[in-house]
Amino acid sequence: MSEIAPSGARPQRADARENVRQILRAARAVFAERGFEVSIEEVARRSGLGMGTIYRHFPNKHALVEEVAIGHMRETSEVLARAVDEEPDAWSAFTRVMRHMAEVRSSQMFPVSRRRTTESGPALVAARDALLADLEDLMDRAQREGALRTDVNTYDLVLMMASLPSRIPGDEAAGDLTVDLTGRQLSVLLDGLRAPGAERLPTPAATRPDLDEFFRTRFGV
Repeated sequence: MSEIAPSGARPQRADARENVRQILRAARAVFAERGFEVSIEEVARRSGLGMGTIYRHFPNKHALVEEVAIGHMRETSEVLARAVDEEPDAWSAFTRVMRHMAEVRSSQMFPVSRRRTTESGPALVAARDALLADLEDLMDRAQREGALRTDVNTYDLVLMMASLPSRIPGDEAAGDLTVDLTGRQLSVLLDGLRAPGAERLPTPAATRPDLDEFFRTRFGV
């Protein structure tokens, strides 16, 4: 993650920036392993820093959750930009971005903080807006190439991706590998997104208010 300070924060000393890096690394690891319902005390333990240091940079758990979510959104925008530059066509770039988003979802790295009713912070809204604009542009390219069906929009896509399952832990004692159903379901999803599409989709399509309400009520951001 490229961020080294909470979004919108004032410039920090080198030691403070390193503390923020440690906190965010620990938060990402803990949330990936155990979900966003884990306590902030566990984040502090994993980071090796005290609770006072955590709260000095993040006044509450939701602020930390939002910062992790912002980091993932910005990373996805970076992945998208590289995919557009490096892949031979828009569909290849599109599927590369979808696989990245599925990996984020599968590892539980998703902005989950249930039962939140207040508005998302401006930095998170800005990161989401930028990512949605990038996705819309990529989808438009793929649709103009004739590879992506034209009756789906960006909001449909994000809602579909949010429905993918998290990774299912295997039996560690028996040495089983982690069971990951996301790859299979993503393949079915991508096949359904291919143009021209065998089924006519019901109307109307999802809208931005639909997406915002979904994230606010289900994921808290």
